This record gives sequence, C-alpha cells and structure tokens, in this order.
Amino acid sequence: MLAADLRLSPGRLAEQIERLAREGFVLESHPMLGVRLLETPAALRAEELLSGRADARVGRAVRCEAAAASTNDEVWKAADAGPGAGDGLVVFAEHQTAGRGRRGSRWLAPPHSSVLCSVVLWMPDAARQGAVLTRAAAVAVAEAIEDQCRLRVAIRWPNDLVVDDRKVAGILVESRPTVLAAAPVVVGVGINCTQAPEAFPPAIRPDVTSLAMLGEEVDRTLLARSLLDRLDRAIRCMSEAGGVTDLHQRAAERCATLGKRLVVIEGGRAFRGEVICLELDYGLVLRLEEGGVRCFQAMTTHVAKPGSAGCLPEKLA
Repeated sequence: MLAADLRLSPGRLAEQIERLAREGFVLESHPMLGVRLLETPAALRAEELLSGRADARVGRAVRCEAAAASTNDEVWKAADAGPGAGDGLVVFAEHQTAGRGRRGSRWLAPPHSSVLCSVVLWMPDAARQGAVLTRAAAVAVAEAIEDQCRLRVAIRWPNDLVVDDRKVAGILVESRPTVLAAAPVVVGVGINCTQAPEAFPPAIRPDVTSLAMLGEEVDRTLLARSLLDRLDRAIRCMSEAGGVTDLHQRAAERCATLGKRLVVIEGGRAFRGEVICLELDYGLVLRLEEGGVRCFQAMTTHVAKPGSAGCLPEKLA
C-alpha cells in the first residue's frame, strides 16, 4: 500500500496527492491498484533539482521562476548583497523577457521550450578567470547534453555548443570589477530543447537547432540536473592541480573551430586566418593571411559569421 510504503497516514497521503495535482502532476487513482503518474508539470521545480545536492557548490540553492527579464540579472541581484553573497545560487526561468547573449545580442525562447539558467560564483582574480570559466562551462554543457541524448556536441569557440555546426546551446559569462580579493562571476546557460523549426525566425533558422529537431525527446528536469552536476564538477576541476589543463584538453577535443578559416573581430579590426590551436587560457590562435601568428582572447574578441560583418543578429535559446 502506498501510504504504508511512504509511512504516511491515508489522510496525509491524500493531501500530498492533491498538492501534486495542484502543481501540475497528472495522476490516475484506482481503489485497488493505487496511484499512477501520467504526466509531469511543464515547469521545472526547485525541489526536484535540489535533491541530492547537499555537498554541491553549484546549485546549493535553486530558484525556478515562471518568467524573468534575464536569469543573469536575477543572480546578479543576489551577488549585490555583498562579498560571497549568493555563491552557488542557480536561477532557472521558463521564459526570459529580456534574455541576452554575448556582446549584447538577444536570446529568445518560447515558454517551457529550453533550459535557461544562471549561476553566480565568487572567484579570486575573476577578470582573468572569465575565459577559463567560459571553457569550463562549455565542456559542462556539452557533457550534460550527452548525458541525456545520443548526440556528439561540439564547441564553437568561444561560447556556442553545436551539433552538425548548428547552435543548440550557448553560454554568457559576465564579471564586474571590484577591489575585493574575490569577485562575483555569473555564468548564464541556454539549451534549446523542444523548439520546432518555426520557433526560430527564418533569417537564422539554418544556423540553429533544438534537441527535438535532432530527434531527441529530452526530459528537461533530468537535463537540468545533469547540467548542475557537470557545472559543479567543472568548477571544482578549475581549482584542482592540473584541472585547468584537463579542461583545456577536453575543450580542444570538442572544438569545432580548429582548422577552420575565420574572420575574427578585435578592437573593431578584422583579422583573417586559419585556426591552428587553443591556448591554455582559451585564447584562439590564428595563422594570419598576411603572415604571422596571433592569439585572440575570448573576452575581447568575436568571430564574424561568414558573409556578414558580425555574428547572428539574434541568439535564440
């Protein structure tokens, strides 16, 4: 009997079943066979994401919002409370009204279609660690998707996750200057999950995809849990002996940009060349068309979309 298995009185069990129904769980009850779960809620739930995270840094606290202007802005509010405030807090949103991508581009997603979240971390030498954190997050997002899907996910330097060169996820790392020994850094993640092609504007439709478009029916709760686990491991790895080198190698193995001819924009100037390697600090090394080799840093550089003056006008979650 379910009540006995859960060590609840029949009345208390009925209350819990009613609560689950109010939260969006679809349950079927039978006087002899008990209760069967037919459908889970569309929205992510903090209780499910927090389970088993007692020893974690990333996701030690979790909030799930129906809507937010930007999940990055939400965790910045927590960090504004002072040194160390909000460290490890992750905010998920079902919908963003003012989500943003790298270099101020927009990030749009229909409600319940994506995993959209941000985490705040207090780190020493935060400005220098931003590029390394971008690489660590990229590796973590790729591994989280592969935990739940039969896909091979590549990294398009510096912050896009791609399958067959179509963007399925992205990362936005933000830091703010401070005179303190440690400063807050925010990592925002967006993963396209259930969108159909028509969810994306025609202008960028050939360049983006979702897990559903790739034939994967993903459980967003399980994907979000994998993401928290992978991000937590990657952050721990950054502080371990040899950890940055390990992350560098894992990122290089996934790098879809190596060997390609690109136009890189830095300081308003375009540089053309072939990508020959990634540096340990996640810099992109180009053999330039005019001769010589130059390294470009992720935090001050962007890669131009072929045939355009810059990248996509909008980045869609």
